[in-house]
Amino acid sequence: MEKPIQPGLLRTFRYFTGVAMGYYAVLVFFATFQIGEGSRPALMQLYLNLWTNTALSVYLSWNWLQRKLRGWYLPIALLAATIVPIFSNLLYLVDPGVKNLSLMVARSWLLFPILLVPLVLIAWQYDMRLVLAFTVLTAIVELAALYPVLGQISYDTLPMLGLPLIRAFAFGIVGHIVTHLIETQQAQSKALLRANEKLIRHAETLEQLAVSRERNRLARELHDTLAHTLSGQAVNLEAIKLMITPEQTEVHEMLDQALESTRSGLRETRRALKDLRSLPLQDLGLALAIRNLARDAESRAGFELELEINEPLPTFPPDAEQSIFRIAQESLENIVRHASASRVKLHLGVEQGRLQMTIQDDGVGVDLENLNMDDRLGLQGMQERAAETNAAFEVYSQPRQGMLIRLSIEAQNDQSIDL
Repeated sequence: MEKPIQPGLLRTFRYFTGVAMGYYAVLVFFATFQIGEGSRPALMQLYLNLWTNTALSVYLSWNWLQRKLRGWYLPIALLAATIVPIFSNLLYLVDPGVKNLSLMVARSWLLFPILLVPLVLIAWQYDMRLVLAFTVLTAIVELAALYPVLGQISYDTLPMLGLPLIRAFAFGIVGHIVTHLIETQQAQSKALLRANEKLIRHAETLEQLAVSRERNRLARELHDTLAHTLSGQAVNLEAIKLMITPEQTEVHEMLDQALESTRSGLRETRRALKDLRSLPLQDLGLALAIRNLARDAESRAGFELELEINEPLPTFPPDAEQSIFRIAQESLENIVRHASASRVKLHLGVEQGRLQMTIQDDGVGVDLENLNMDDRLGLQGMQERAAETNAAFEVYSQPRQGMLIRLSIEAQNDQSIDL
């Protein structure tokens, strides 16, 4: 996967090439009149740097090339900005006056600010390994060119040969500082992003809780008013019907219609109240909702329950939590209705960055190899819910050896951030 170019890096690179292009253009203008001979190494060096920075400025402003070259776009520009200054600076070695060590030292140090920019850009975009490769290679190239000219290692030549090494050491320090700052900034950005995501989920949870409480309040109000009123009305109509003589058929028909309308309204009211009341998952949270499911199944089926829920649990999107809850609900309901189990073990917790839920019973079990999944809609529904949330779902069972259901889903929040 291609690493995206860091924001602001290309703009900084273009700014550097533009400044360098102007600088070398001024030098070329003055050198042309003062030196006068276009073949002189110094003038060749100036022209080479001028045209290189001009080409780089155009290259870095050409968006089509960036789309075409993709991951090679920036390395090519950095390679040109590194190699050309090094070799152009070595052109002075062909000058007969090269044995002037003071001149050689001065020209060698001219490379430091020129190569510092590519170094910082490499440290900004990549890592310390490439920074070290840059510093080592630039030092080796210059040493390989200088040693044949100097001819020997002596007290007089040692300072010259040591310059590339000193510069490499300085480059390593600068590169380490830049990479450390970039890594710190990226780590802080990721932590801030995770914190913002957790804050958003927290706000969504609070909103859902507020809605859940309001729905429950409305459900209680309607139950205490409308449902009780309709129930009382039905009782009154039944009493009136008993007080009327059988001969008053029209009145009986009217009362029957009124009773049917009242009972129908009561049924619809109860259905609406059931839909209005929030789910246990919304009201209690995943851990407590599953705990209550298990305790309720234990009380209904009479098996021995071994319950292990390791909190805190990760925060999941509502649809993922709903799937986990429904799979637990369906598993426990199958145990209650079909397993005839005497012992059930439920585990829920985080292991190796994933939420793990296992539900195991010692009941009658099933033969999975010969099981028709079309007839077992419960297992099929659990598999479909797990697939919707990219969770791993496994079922193990043998006749008279119980059943084990395992659900594994990647935890999506960072517990290290506490808001």
